Amino acid sequence: MPLELLLNLKNCPRRTLPRAELDYDFDLNKVSRILATMSVGLSVDLLSIFLFITITQGVFVLSLLAFRYRLRPVQHLYLFLLICVLLWFQAEFLSVRLPYDIPIQPFYGTRYGAWLIVGPLFYFYARAIVGKPIMSLTAIILHVAPFFVFAWAIPLLTYDVLSFRQVNYGMLTTFDPFNKSVSFMQYAYSTVFIVQFLHGLLYLFVTYALISNYEIKLTATYSSLDTGSLRWAKILTMLLLLAVVLISLFLLLFFFRQSYNRSLDYLYVIPTSVLIYVISYKLAGVSWPSGDDQVTRSSKYEKSSLKYDQAKAYALQIEKFMEVSKPYLNNELRMQEFAGMVKIPPHHVSQVINEHLNTTFFDFINRYRVDEAKRLILAEPKSSLLEIAFKAGFNNKTSFNNAFKKFTSQTPAEFRKENRRS
Repeated sequence: MPLELLLNLKNCPRRTLPRAELDYDFDLNKVSRILATMSVGLSVDLLSIFLFITITQGVFVLSLLAFRYRLRPVQHLYLFLLICVLLWFQAEFLSVRLPYDIPIQPFYGTRYGAWLIVGPLFYFYARAIVGKPIMSLTAIILHVAPFFVFAWAIPLLTYDVLSFRQVNYGMLTTFDPFNKSVSFMQYAYSTVFIVQFLHGLLYLFVTYALISNYEIKLTATYSSLDTGSLRWAKILTMLLLLAVVLISLFLLLFFFRQSYNRSLDYLYVIPTSVLIYVISYKLAGVSWPSGDDQVTRSSKYEKSSLKYDQAKAYALQIEKFMEVSKPYLNNELRMQEFAGMVKIPPHHVSQVINEHLNTTFFDFINRYRVDEAKRLILAEPKSSLLEIAFKAGFNNKTSFNNAFKKFTSQTPAEFRKENRRS
């Protein structure tokens, strides 16, 4: 039997134990008290302090979303609920590892499938930021129903069936040496314990694809795009994926080794918690642009009325307008505005840029801006690179550096240094 399981038996409610187990529990008290005074107990206390700090960090982000942004727009509400769930998991984590018992069965949610809510909440958040929030109450209920059924309804209705062992050990209950027989409910929840993480992985993969597709749409609609917020959203998705993968690896380790050291859980709980809260803080207050007016490439042009000769003429007209009028110097230039300038229908502008100039609106505009920046770097050696970025039509240094590197394989600083030598 793993040492951790023995140590935790002393915290089990005696009223739920048969007499034989009470005697065994009594004999373990002396051993556990001796071990508790050793470095094992000290290390857990120190790690718990760090976990308390991350919980405080999470509460701060919650207060920011609630009081500064008042949970509006709707993505802030979903982010708020997601952080609440993560705080709940941390509180449960501490309760199991410290000698405190919460007399509410569903509080120990991860034993019953509480991770079934993480995927849907983050999916709702992603749908909101891309401008496609789920408005149907029926759809929302269908997404969250597994969580409420397994993590709340059944535990509350089957309190006597799911004993403290299910609370303290979750899926480990099926391997409990004290159990003479394992009930159907315990086997069922051991399965739910594993399924909740597979369920989360599926939602997170779908969410990552949704955010990536949103980024593609924005590049075809906006000439300037601050990708920082999108990058943070992607990182948050990857961190949640990493947390689920690490937990899954711990489960595999248990199955193969038949042992489980709870102290190892801190290796992923604390770093993941810190990073998730930091990124949530970064995402708080972000105003997400709309990609709804995007006209995509490929199949959507199959029914276009634009003839080849007319498209070629439009392409020449657009390129001449770019050279003469320099609309790219406007750092807020959008597809609709540009189409009005060249007096070509927006869907035809998109089709010409995509199919005949073989690029996106975002890259088409930024290529001209990079050429302008190169000219300014050579013509104005005393101007700072940030000044040149703004003059060339970029609205931030990051977009300037990324675009410059993409089209020249050099950073602006490297380009300036190279041309100073020559």
